[in-house]
Parts: sequence; structure tokens; C-alpha cells
Amino acid sequence: MFIKYFLIIICGILFHAGVNAQTEPVEVTRSDDRIVIGGEVYYIHVVKTGQTLYSISRVYNVPQKELMLENPTLYVTDLQAGQTLKIPFRPEPEEEVVDHDPGGDYILHTIEPGQTLFFLSRTYDVGVDEIKKHNPGIDEDDLQINQIVRIPSKRVFISREGFPTRDDKYIHHKVERGETISSISRLYDVPARDIRRSNEKLMWGLKYGEYIRIPRYTVDEEEPPADTDVLADELPDDPWQPDLYDPEIVSDAACIGFEYEEYGRPYRVSLLLPLYLERNWPVELPDTVDMEEAADLYPEYVLSVDELYQGTVPFLEFYEGARLAVDSLVRAGLSVVLNVYDTERSTEKVSEILKDREFRQSDLVIGPVYPENMRIVSEWARDNRVNIVSPLTSRREFISDNPYLFQVTPSSASVFEQASIFISNFPSSNFVLIHRDDPWEGVLIEDFKSSIFRHFSYNSNFENLVFKEVIYTDATVNIEQSLVTEGSNIIIVPSTDQAFVSNILMRLNILSRNYDITIFGMNEWQRFSNIEVEYLHNMEFHFASPYYIDYGDPNVRRFLALFRDKYKTEPLHYGFHGYDIMFYFLQAMKRYGPDFRDCLPVMRTDLLQADYLFRKTGHGSGLENNGISIVRYRKDMNIERLGLNARTP
Repeated sequence: MFIKYFLIIICGILFHAGVNAQTEPVEVTRSDDRIVIGGEVYYIHVVKTGQTLYSISRVYNVPQKELMLENPTLYVTDLQAGQTLKIPFRPEPEEEVVDHDPGGDYILHTIEPGQTLFFLSRTYDVGVDEIKKHNPGIDEDDLQINQIVRIPSKRVFISREGFPTRDDKYIHHKVERGETISSISRLYDVPARDIRRSNEKLMWGLKYGEYIRIPRYTVDEEEPPADTDVLADELPDDPWQPDLYDPEIVSDAACIGFEYEEYGRPYRVSLLLPLYLERNWPVELPDTVDMEEAADLYPEYVLSVDELYQGTVPFLEFYEGARLAVDSLVRAGLSVVLNVYDTERSTEKVSEILKDREFRQSDLVIGPVYPENMRIVSEWARDNRVNIVSPLTSRREFISDNPYLFQVTPSSASVFEQASIFISNFPSSNFVLIHRDDPWEGVLIEDFKSSIFRHFSYNSNFENLVFKEVIYTDATVNIEQSLVTEGSNIIIVPSTDQAFVSNILMRLNILSRNYDITIFGMNEWQRFSNIEVEYLHNMEFHFASPYYIDYGDPNVRRFLALFRDKYKTEPLHYGFHGYDIMFYFLQAMKRYGPDFRDCLPVMRTDLLQADYLFRKTGHGSGLENNGISIVRYRKDMNIERLGLNARTP
């Protein structure tokens, strides 16, 4: 079986103009992108200007006729720059002479899946240390597929193997569908911890079809007991420590035992927000007067929301939501000292806050908001081992090297990943990706496509996939030619440009009268002022988001009543966000104590607009929220939150 279509429709460009123009030949290199279709491995090759079908077939060792069979559009159109080809993987010949470099001192070996330096040492009869000596900087625990390794040797004939058949140190296991670290551990009777130490790439999870190393235990080597719990700081020379935040390692049992009633002191929480108090309060307040006392002491200076500096409003609402969460937990028996600091957007103010004695006693820091301020406080929190919450930014730069930092808003990569998982549940649909030829969005588009294809490759029905791409240049683009009348059309528009999205939705809504269209877009569309909400419901708009407020939920209704009663106004997103963050992390401290980090993957609690699920992003990193849901606008004008495994389009 083969993919019916893998077609890029570049609209608004006349391909056949100037077809006789001559171009210089362009070197073809094998792509690093691979997918699995029906159990077969394929390269995804993007054609560059000057490349020919002949030159591509030579590099990939695949006949031109077979390339055309796998990419049937080549029968009706010429090869075009930017076109994507699906090319079958072909192994190297069984017997071949391995080339030396021009100096004649080395064999140049290209790393294939699962190969190790030990394998190269056995294959070429060269010591591992000798290989390392001639490849400065090489990391034997992180060899990359297609990496070139120089082997000091004479000219030899090599019998190529798809994978080593014998390795005295490791068994090489190919990951099958449905396997987990735990199931593989039981299969070989090897502790999961040791499998992780032997495979640094497992910090990103298991992948179907990849090879992992299973440690062998000899008679002279005592197998470590499976229940051994070695702390990371007791293994300073180990290049890989287990993922302490993985739910397979952290269990409920490991997080039981803390008794808050016996803790003996209140938790100190510092909230850092850009409130711009000096712009809103015309008198200088004594240091001993807090915000709520000020309103009683100086009623003539109390401002309405409309009179406040506009930069204050969203973060004042965040504080108000957070304060309601504190009040709720205090009534439930938790003792909290909440200190609120006004950072404005000033690194100088933040630096002064770090010197404050009260602040330096914090058990938990929430904020600041702006990246330049978060960078300063994050470094302080890491150096002083204080838990810190990044409440708004979706950039991963701060959690990469700070294990004490928690990023509440998922990165775009995490959102795209969850969207791809959902989309891949419907391989029989006609998929159309629409985007602009915009370099700024180009990286995001490519990341999204890679994620989509990776998850499609896990689906057993992937051989029937129909996937098209429309590069939208102007209003003359004919979107309709990419749609099908029989079956469903899932249109993917990963853009946050309001004018572009509005134009696309208007045109698609007209087409939806004759075609079955479901559209997958971005959370930001809900805030666009020039989009007809009716369009979103007509085409059952779906988006992936970590946040969704169900106003029929009893908890939400109680929160609204409390907020209106206390603050005499209506909360928007920031009020809900402040409540959820404060409530979640105070609950974590109440259940597990001030050192709650390792227990978040097993913690569940009811929140207003989110379902936090914190996971590490890498070795030595902080934790990012991966609690992302799919939200659907239904034709009956209702909106609902779906599970990631739902099957609705």
C-alpha cells in the first residue's frame, strides 16, 4: 500500500512560466527526516532548486520509476522546488569497499540506528579509546544517525549488518508498539533505572521502532536489586541519572508520609507582579501599610478599574484570584504568609526585592511576569533551591537548567504535540494544511508538520493518508481544489494573524455549504474581534489549549460568586489563572511539604480552568505543564472540552 497523495499545492505561483530556464546542478543529500508507514521506513525529502529526479534517485539508491510510484503526482507534474517526496529507505549493499578520506588514514563510517562505539570497535577491530582519540568531542552515549565517525584503519572489506548481533555489554532491543520501560524491564529482568542510565535518549520517552540498550549482567557482576533507590547526588560520575519526575519512578507511595499538622510553621509565599502602584496611588504609603489597609486609610484615593493604569488591570485581577485561593485554603487549616511585591517592568526593582529579608525566607515564589525579570529571579531561586513558578511565559528558556522552576503555560511545541496526537486519530480524512509563505511562521509550521507526521506514522492506517498543503499567497488562491466531496476535510490553520485567519475562515465558511469541513486552529482565535463566531460553530472549530472555563461547572460558579462579592467586578482570564496557580501549589505544599517537586506528576486536584500535568523537559530541567485539552465549537452553538483520545471530527 502507499499514500494516496502527499501533495503540496503552492497557489498563486505559475510553475510553468520559464520552464526552459537552466539552473546549475544542486548537490542532493539524504534527509534526516524519516517516517514509518505500514511498518516500512521512508525518507521525507524536500526538493531544492536544481535537483533532478535522477540525482535524487542516485543518492537514495531508489529507481526513478519507484519514486514515481510512491509519489504519483510526478506522473502529471514536473519536479518542483519545495515539493515533498516520500522515498523508501534502502540499505547499503551487502558487500562494499569502505572509502577512506583523501588522506588515506581513516575509514569514514556513517552511524546507523542502534550502533555504538563498542559495535564499531568489534566491526573494525579498533579499540574504543582509539576511535575516541581520532574523533575529538564524540559522545558515545549520544551518537546520531548519519553521524560520520573516523575509523583509523587500512583499506578493508566490510560486511554491513543492519544491527549488531552480539554485544558483550548490552542486548539491543527494538521497541514494539505498546511497550513501556516497565514492560521491557520485566521482559529482561533488568531494573528500569538501569535501562534509563544506559539510554540517555529515553528522557524524551520510548519511540516505536527505535533500538535501546539493555545492560547484560555477568556471573561476576552482581545485578543491583530492582528496588534500590539511589539518590542523584550519590552518583556524581554517572552521565545519566533517572528522570525523577517520571510517573514510572515517582509513585504515590513515595509521596506519602508528610503531615502538615506536624510541620509547625506557616508557608511563606512571595507573589511578584507588575502592579505599577506608584502610577495609581498619589500618596507615599508607610512600609507597614498593605494594599487593603490603604483603601481604608485613604478612601478618597481609591480608583475605579476604568481609572487605573491599564498595565495594572490584568495583574491586579491575577492577585485578586490568587488571594481568593489563599483565603480558601486558610479556612481549610493551612497557614500562609503572603507577601506581594510590585516589580513594575524594572530589573532594578527586582534586584532590590532579592535583598529583602522577608523575600529571602520564601518557600515558594510566584512570578515575576516579564522575561527580563524572570531571568534574574530564576537564577536566584536555582542558587538558593527555592521553588519558583513562571505564571505566563510559554518560552522554555528558563526551565532548561533550573530544576526548581515550574512553567505553567505550555510551550508551543507541547501544544502542537498534543494537537498532533488528536489529529492523528483520523487518518481516513482529507487533511489540508493552509499557511502563508511567511519566514517568521516557517519554523513553527515545520515543527507542527514534523509532529503530525510522526504521530501519523504510529497509526496502523497511515498507508491511506491524504495530506495536502496550501501556501496561501493572496485571494486568488483556489482552496476548493484541495477539498474532497466524499468524506471529511480537516483543515489545519496554525496561524495567529487575525487578518489572515479572518479571510480564510470567511472563504471556508462559504465552501462548508458543499463540503464537510472541520477546522483546527489556535486558541488565540477566540479573542479575535473580526471573526464571526457562527463560522467557528459551522465548521466545528477545534483547538488545543491548557485553559478552558466551563461556566456551568459548580466550582466555577462558586468562584464567580465569591469574586463578585469581594471585588464588585467580573473576573476575566487572569483572575481564574491566579486562583488556579495559587490553589494548586499551596495544595501541593499542604499534601507533600515544601519539597513537593517530585510529587507533582502524581498530584491531581480540581481547578477552575486547567488540569495541570507537570513533566520534565530534559535532564536537570524544571517542569512544564503538559495538561492540554482539545476544545470543540459544536454546530449546536455549544462549546465543550474533549479528551485527547476522543474521536469527533
